[in-house]
Amino acid sequence: MRRFFCFIFLIGCFCAAAHSGKARFHVLIDTDGAADDFRAICMLLGNREVEVLSVTTSEGALTPDVAALKVTALLRHFHHEGIPVGAGRMLNISPPAWRRQSEKMLWGDTARITAPEQTAVEVIISAMENEEEKIILICLGALTNLSDVLVARPQLKERIDRVIWYNSSDHPLKGANYDADRASADKTLAAGVHIDMVSGNDLITINEDYLRSIAAAGGAYAQHIVDTHSGDALQSVVASGHMKAWDDLTVAYLFAPELFHSVRTRENITVHSPADAHAIEQIRQTLVETLAGKPDSESRVFAMFPEDPGLYAADVAPVAKNLIERYGHSEWRAGVLANELHGHLGIYAVIGVKMGIRAREYFNIGVDDIAVVSYAGARPPVSCLNDGLQVSTGATIGHGLIRVSNEQDIRPEAVFTFKNKTIRMKLKPEYVQQIRQDVTEGIRLHGDLTEAYWEYIRLLAIKYWQELDRHEIFDRTVDR
Repeated sequence: MRRFFCFIFLIGCFCAAAHSGKARFHVLIDTDGAADDFRAICMLLGNREVEVLSVTTSEGALTPDVAALKVTALLRHFHHEGIPVGAGRMLNISPPAWRRQSEKMLWGDTARITAPEQTAVEVIISAMENEEEKIILICLGALTNLSDVLVARPQLKERIDRVIWYNSSDHPLKGANYDADRASADKTLAAGVHIDMVSGNDLITINEDYLRSIAAAGGAYAQHIVDTHSGDALQSVVASGHMKAWDDLTVAYLFAPELFHSVRTRENITVHSPADAHAIEQIRQTLVETLAGKPDSESRVFAMFPEDPGLYAADVAPVAKNLIERYGHSEWRAGVLANELHGHLGIYAVIGVKMGIRAREYFNIGVDDIAVVSYAGARPPVSCLNDGLQVSTGATIGHGLIRVSNEQDIRPEAVFTFKNKTIRMKLKPEYVQQIRQDVTEGIRLHGDLTEAYWEYIRLLAIKYWQELDRHEIFDRTVDR
């Protein structure tokens, strides 16, 4: 009997770990700004099993400064402004034939975007030093930045679990990513870092059929890939059948290494290529599935969080579909759970949900990864913000990740910290004033804390949930 209970305990521990919601892969991405890099980055950003710690740029398809602006625009498009970006050093190499095509590609709106403050080397070093887990470098271009980091801080080699690098061949060494900076590649390959070199040999074509599969995966990241490849810069090359899955195969290898045939060519270098024709089709499917992600990566008890309007109260059911479509599954899930926890549909509970989801979005992280300091105090109605913050971020009292400041100035504001990066968010004054006026009007009409008053508050909460966009209602500052 004792063995039986020990077995049950171990199974329980395993299941808890397997469903912790933590990222499996902690990655740094380095890109030269090509179309295949764009697809790979979208896939990595959109999958909750990956934690993207930074994105840096090297010279190749684009110059590092131009690539950095496009990467920054992409991150802003998805509201992931908290992921650091750094540009590498110029190599002054001859531009490749696809430079013009890469320059025309729309990663996001580059208006009002400025050059990154830190260099690629500074960003990589900072990310390595602030990450507890060993990291994976996914290199989608030249190895310039990695080489420069190993020269500047050779001891950081111990923080690298492995480098996944797309390149055509090891014997002989050849390929666009190698040729862009042979000196840095040779230096890095000789440094003893574990390198998984992925090679695809033009086996998967990026055509209309492939894009339809991507579109079917659903979600903002998949749609952005489809939209960009349907634009002026890439439409003709897609139609010609010339475009292949090159650097995006690093993503397939990360998630499904069993689909690749592996040959160790040196002590620290293994070359991986698709195993056979059947594996090629499975790799194609893996890339699509990576964009789709897990059906419900945030739930621990639900197999799938309920979204059927028929399961909800009569006044919530009519707006459920619109809320999910407009604000996404994460905000819907957190909004439902927070208000159940809160005991009634509350205005500031909804605001807290939107604030917490926005903070997670900023850093592009899952639940249980962020520390929160709330300035909402302990007196309703503003303190109701705390319930929304806890549910939306996973920074609960039980986890010890949330603290309510004892400042006397109570306000709908919170500070969020993730791996030595901190942002401060507060509800804009015009919304604070509107809520105050609406609540005051409710008291005038129905009395304070009467049944009619709570019904009025419920209707207001549903109204605010629908009308207030989390990307517009908060002032955000970066605390340094």
